[in-house]
Amino acid sequence: MIKFSNFQQLDPAARDVASELLANAENQRHTFMGFIYRWIAFNAWMSAVTLKSTDREMIDSLVAVPRLIEVFDRLMADDQHFQQMVADFAAKWPVLNVSSVRAKLGYDAFCRYDREALLALCATTNMKQQPIGWIAGAAPNWGRLLRTIYHVRCNLFHGEKSPQSLRDHTLVSDADRVLAHFIATTRCFEWH
Repeated sequence: MIKFSNFQQLDPAARDVASELLANAENQRHTFMGFIYRWIAFNAWMSAVTLKSTDREMIDSLVAVPRLIEVFDRLMADDQHFQQMVADFAAKWPVLNVSSVRAKLGYDAFCRYDREALLALCATTNMKQQPIGWIAGAAPNWGRLLRTIYHVRCNLFHGEKSPQSLRDHTLVSDADRVLAHFIATTRCFEWH
């Protein structure tokens, strides 16, 4: 059961850590570090409000919460800046599971194939990706968005993203901007 007030009931020092992480995210020169700080703060919030022990359980819980779905839908309807950020991010979907691609197609798969060829190969090999079953031009929803941001986080945290790759850089940057805007606009860390 989701209980948003759990985050407010944390020890003040623990809440301060999340606030400091968000502040540090804003002060990073490198997008990757900003996203890492922001994700850790968001992860702390998710853990508190869901009381789940794994990231996947937290995500699975949050994608079905009516309040979060409603807030996302309202932002998509009323906030053109958010709409554009989500559209820019979704234009890069699906996000492949990089370790899965390398395990099935070889470590150099991203060098050997262009994006279209790689996506075609991945479709025939049932490669892990987010959103699952994504069709270009489909409408992003809260669940797809959160799961895909998490997927970007997983690729980055497991060493499968490089700031020298333009696609990786823009993908992480887009995920970070969407997450930052969502947290700041909804003020979800303050919900009761």
